[in-house]
Amino acid sequence: MYLPRALLSHLYTHLLRTTHPLSPPVLLLVSLDPDALCACRILTALLRRDYIPHKIQPVSGYGELAKAGKELVQPLSRQNGGDGGVVVCLGVGGLVDLAEVLGLDGGEDVEAEAAENAEHGVEVWVVDARRPWNLQNVFGSIDVIGGPADLEQQKNKKRVGVEQGQLTSAYRPGRGGIVVFDDGDIEAELVAEKEAFCALQNMPELDEQDNASDGDASDSGDEKSDSLDVRGKKRKSSSDREEDGSESDDEEERHRRRRRSNSVDLT
Repeated sequence: MYLPRALLSHLYTHLLRTTHPLSPPVLLLVSLDPDALCACRILTALLRRDYIPHKIQPVSGYGELAKAGKELVQPLSRQNGGDGGVVVCLGVGGLVDLAEVLGLDGGEDVEAEAAENAEHGVEVWVVDARRPWNLQNVFGSIDVIGGPADLEQQKNKKRVGVEQGQLTSAYRPGRGGIVVFDDGDIEAELVAEKEAFCALQNMPELDEQDNASDGDASDSGDEKSDSLDVRGKKRKSSSDREEDGSESDDEEERHRRRRRSNSVDLT
């Protein structure tokens, strides 16, 4: 999902209203480049002013990002006994599928009972200047714990306040998910990518039986075409024989006429 520039303060205002002394601290995953460090200084000053507890975790690469996801982010999820929370990625995470890297997609370690609850409650804010964007982070709005069956069940369930991956003023945090902060380039430059991504999400998935039936249909079609070719060849061969026979008869008739004419001249 992505937060348009016009609603930039929407999520922070909701965080300010819902934060209480027992709330888990906001986790800041900060890259070590100068832009991210400056953004971290500005954001922490804002959080201190509003008395919002927070924790800073420096990240120097995707390996450390995955490690932070396993040790710090996953314990916040409801499937692991947490109450959810907010994770802010500054200068990191825009290029990869964060739900997979941070372990919020469930994977193989989630039990079946925990997979029934699709809402992990961890909301990840992504503020990253690197390009290109990962389209799953930007336009994906379905955050499900579990396997493909759960994805199929949740595919047609519309999320309130989300229209084709874009957050509206009706959106209320709490269910969790990946939220990308748009600086204007998503709405201006990713229109075609947005339409293609939404079209792919609405396409039905093909089962193995469908593929097998398609294969059988194509095989039968090939057999029919082969049989038609064989019949065509047979018909061609018979017609060729008839033509050859007619030509031979004509030649014999000509020879006979020549013989008769020769015999008349001799007498």
